[in-house]
Amino acid sequence: MSDSVVTGTSRAGAKEIERTHSAAYRWLMVVVLLIAVTTAFFDRINIAVLFTNADFKHAMGIGNNPAMLGLLMTSFVVAYGISALALSITSDLFGPRRTLSMIALLLGVIMAIMGGAASYAMMLVGRVLIGLTEGPQFGSANVAVKQWFPPSERGLATAVWGIGAPLGSMIGFPLVIMLVANYGWRASFYLLAALNILIVLPTVWFLVQDKPQAAKAAAPDSESMPLGQAIRLLLSNKLFWLLAVYDCSAMVYLWGLNSWLPAYLQVARHFDIKHSSVFSSLPFLLMIGGYFLGGWLGDKWRIKAWLCMLGMIATGLLVYAASAVGNPTHSALLIALSAGAWGITVPALFAMGTEVIPPKVTAMGFGIYAGVANIVGALTPVLMGFVIGKSGNYAGGLLVITLATVILSFTMIPLLRRH
Repeated sequence: MSDSVVTGTSRAGAKEIERTHSAAYRWLMVVVLLIAVTTAFFDRINIAVLFTNADFKHAMGIGNNPAMLGLLMTSFVVAYGISALALSITSDLFGPRRTLSMIALLLGVIMAIMGGAASYAMMLVGRVLIGLTEGPQFGSANVAVKQWFPPSERGLATAVWGIGAPLGSMIGFPLVIMLVANYGWRASFYLLAALNILIVLPTVWFLVQDKPQAAKAAAPDSESMPLGQAIRLLLSNKLFWLLAVYDCSAMVYLWGLNSWLPAYLQVARHFDIKHSSVFSSLPFLLMIGGYFLGGWLGDKWRIKAWLCMLGMIATGLLVYAASAVGNPTHSALLIALSAGAWGITVPALFAMGTEVIPPKVTAMGFGIYAGVANIVGALTPVLMGFVIGKSGNYAGGLLVITLATVILSFTMIPLLRRH
């Protein structure tokens, strides 16, 4: 049989499979991915709400120790970065459906155990386990999109589930603040555990499906290469490592904000719970707007590197301004604007990654630089906590974010002419 006949048969099979699965189902599955990512962020950021909770700190026996509080977030992010590097292959082995379902189940069990934690050490172990569990989630979502969507639709599909990150923080902060205020900190863990097991798990299990093996055979992956060769290809790519260093600044901002924003608003700016909830959500609302604005500007004017550099500089300077102004409302609004500026950089950075990383190692490249950046960003919560504890104020902690974002933004300079 000739190669042309084989190719034609494969294409016909792929088209037939495509016709048997409606576009409506594919987009429903993306919505399920969005739900899974959004609710997972509740478990990531809930600990930040407890930074100001006296009952929680007393139960953990840590008093008012900002460094130990920051370590609870840092331990999660370190574990998450390591897991993203080492365990993303689980979705290739077991498929997105089983991987995402197991993530939801484990998150529910771990959150329930953490609700009964009697010591700081137990809570710290729980945070590590949450990070290890969530590490493969983004990789699984990417695999699902690649399996079910043609290349012409993958960008939009990824954007839809990708906004689950800022959306999870936007909804999660006021939700957890409300749960803690009304039911106590232990009950907030139990309720989030129930959310994972009773809602997210069955939704993922029944609505997310792996691509049939016939479809994989009809459209075989021709972009694979041996692991050692792939690693050598990335190590020799200088532009790839510039993106990785730049992404460290993005993760410093993201995890610094997710860790200390509620405490900053309540302790340093003296907002009550109601206003703290509003101003904890606003940055992530503007961040979502920044995602779409950055994507549009980058595609229309082809200024992706400029957007990344100037957007991150603006992010750092707005954080500094927020710490310097006297008016609490103005400070909270400046923090929100910094999140909007940060959001502008995200789609531009992702788009540059698809151009800079060689096609045959795209998945590995994104996994490596995201994992490295998250591990570096993991240092931010505990470093900010240490500075806050030593200086006695939050301005010093916010200065960590300002310095990292402004200084590391200049790694974009070699990419300005290229993009």
